Amino acid sequence: MYGFVYLLGFLTAAFAGTRRFPCCENTFLYTLYIAVAAALGAVIGGRLGYVIFYEPGYYLGALSEIPLLYRGGMSFHGGAAGLLLAVYLADPRGFTVNADRLAVLSCFILPLGRIANFLNGELWGTPTDLPWGVIFEAAGDGLPRHPVQLYEAVLEGPVLLLLILSGSRFFRLSGRAGCLAALFGIWYGILRFLAEFFREPDRVTGYLFSGITRGQGLCAVLSLAGAVFLAVLLRHPGDRPLR
Repeated sequence: MYGFVYLLGFLTAAFAGTRRFPCCENTFLYTLYIAVAAALGAVIGGRLGYVIFYEPGYYLGALSEIPLLYRGGMSFHGGAAGLLLAVYLADPRGFTVNADRLAVLSCFILPLGRIANFLNGELWGTPTDLPWGVIFEAAGDGLPRHPVQLYEAVLEGPVLLLLILSGSRFFRLSGRAGCLAALFGIWYGILRFLAEFFREPDRVTGYLFSGITRGQGLCAVLSLAGAVFLAVLLRHPGDRPLR
């Protein structure tokens, strides 16, 4: 299921179109180039993010297991950082435009990943007595739980897309490349932070303090980074806007 989602994301990025590749007249070659860089960055960053943020102690003694992606263990926040770094290295001049494009595309791809979480019966929510509670066999307790994966599919898809597009209009930032990516970071962090209150904490890290999970801490950092990036864009407008 995850393999299909990653493949779909790669193909969508390849065919969506970004900037023209400076060394080639064929736009598709440039989009393919950026899509490959983004995919590699997301996978490598996602894996390293999980190792660093969630189980550094374990993997410090099992370095040979880090490349074993089939065993599971990926971090969205690490994947986002890896994707952005890879896209920047691939074309520094077109970074802000490509970041905007990928931010919009993510609003269509991320919900598919959350639906995959739901179908796989993983990352389930906290117990609930609401009528739409779902029993996840993997939880092992037979309790109905929040289908938080579906909550996140809605929040990280149509709600997030609406917020970043309307936000760019409200702040009149649509003429500044990079604003959509900045707003994506701000709003994704906020929405994911809220959704985590209905989600069981990671089995490895549990709660950090006062009911706050590791994921919520990373979301707070992401929102702050988005706000800083937005402030920089306001002071130093960059490339042409996303069309």
